[in-house]
Amino acid sequence: METDWCDHFAEGLIENGCQYLSIALMEGSQTLQKQVTSIASHLKFPLLAETTISEKIGYEVALAYSYGKKRSAFLTHGFSLPVAMDPLMSSIYTGVAGGFLILALDSTPALSYSSHCDPVSLAMFAKMPVLEISELSHLSSGIKRAFSLSEKYGTPVMLHIDTKIPSGHFPSQSKTGRKRRTEFEKNPARWAATPRFRFLLHKQLNQRLKDIAESDPRDLIHHMEGNNKKFGILCNYANKAIIEPWAREHDIPVLSVQMPFPLPVKPVMKFIDTVETVVVIEDRFPTIQFQLPQREKIRGRWTDPTFRTVSSWEEGNLIPSLETLRKAKELKIEPYPASNTPEMTGKTHEHLHALIKGVKSKTPSLTFVADMTPLTAGLPVDHFVSRGGAISIAAGFNHAGTSDSSPIIGITDSSAFLHYGIQATINAIYNTSHVRCLLLIRPEHTQIISAFLDGIKHVKTLPLNPSAKNAGKKLQEPTAHSVTFYTISMEESA
Repeated sequence: METDWCDHFAEGLIENGCQYLSIALMEGSQTLQKQVTSIASHLKFPLLAETTISEKIGYEVALAYSYGKKRSAFLTHGFSLPVAMDPLMSSIYTGVAGGFLILALDSTPALSYSSHCDPVSLAMFAKMPVLEISELSHLSSGIKRAFSLSEKYGTPVMLHIDTKIPSGHFPSQSKTGRKRRTEFEKNPARWAATPRFRFLLHKQLNQRLKDIAESDPRDLIHHMEGNNKKFGILCNYANKAIIEPWAREHDIPVLSVQMPFPLPVKPVMKFIDTVETVVVIEDRFPTIQFQLPQREKIRGRWTDPTFRTVSSWEEGNLIPSLETLRKAKELKIEPYPASNTPEMTGKTHEHLHALIKGVKSKTPSLTFVADMTPLTAGLPVDHFVSRGGAISIAAGFNHAGTSDSSPIIGITDSSAFLHYGIQATINAIYNTSHVRCLLLIRPEHTQIISAFLDGIKHVKTLPLNPSAKNAGKKLQEPTAHSVTFYTISMEESA
């Protein structure tokens, strides 16, 4: 996440009485943890912030606080949210006793190394209410509204924060919310629900979503008037700042929805009835359009194949597209280029690039398999796999009997290893696989990686300098250990 957001996150949580923040391990997470802790200490508010190496664990710890009627939050990047799906889905049924927020950071277009998961559509699948903000200055009010919604209906709520919304700077707040004591009320029918009780909880969940959708929507939608009766725009909050100035210039009505799920259908349909054609603008998945009962005069990602070619709406492709639709011309959208992760720079990465090319030229049968991460982007490997998969693939090659004729070396970075690679390492040790893996270590992860690997008997850790003359030879030397990690410090990389 952007580091200039950290203060606003911390102040927004403290102002609204949040007493626990679990932060998934990602870029900037430790900076955020330190700043939240510092601000909470300065304001003398009992907010505990922790960085977690697993989204599932982080979600569960934060959830426990809400079971005890305290306000808590879980911050993660949207593409990592599926890792927490098991406790997430369960908590939607059981609900919460205190306010509980999932703060989902999202990048549109999706990062090239991500799972391309759309957190808003995932929340709709899980039946979890979603709120959005249109600019960073509304973060504190968005947190307030989300906590209020969570406590009123006893449900986890997602606050979806798209990184393309305007950031800017605004005055800091120094307010603190109400402190709460832990009060857990035992109720086995809810917290330890059997399938029969789960069925009853499911009926309650459906009714809860209906009540939320039919509640007073005035604070959840923004209607910008316009006299154009032929053309109207329905959009999510992430695109609101781009659309409204253009629409105002052409006198076009715009309805922007802060709660994309459950959608307040009645006021939305009332808006749709006032114009001949409605264009629905939302990123990646047609969550809003999916919930509309009438689609005959609606254009959007679901009904228009052309819309689906766009990975994300940006001003460079959104405004020309709206202009074409306003003039009732045939829509031809040039796909907006996906946000590819730039190749890392720095001497260490350059030497690593040269090392892999050199080893492959001398040993053509050697195969390099890498997790797709920011640190591995641009490396001349043979195959990219999902994050954490390199160790498992290397173990599979070993079991398949190909490691002698076609040796394989996995490549991962410390972030992916802490998220997903630990389980793969333990599995390889348990099943006596012989795995060799390059482990690219971020500076902030050095201590935790050393603490973990040094304590495992069957793992050999060998520091590797990719610029050394004997690096290639050292990389291919056989080892007697089940798993061998060649660790490379990446402090010189961007």
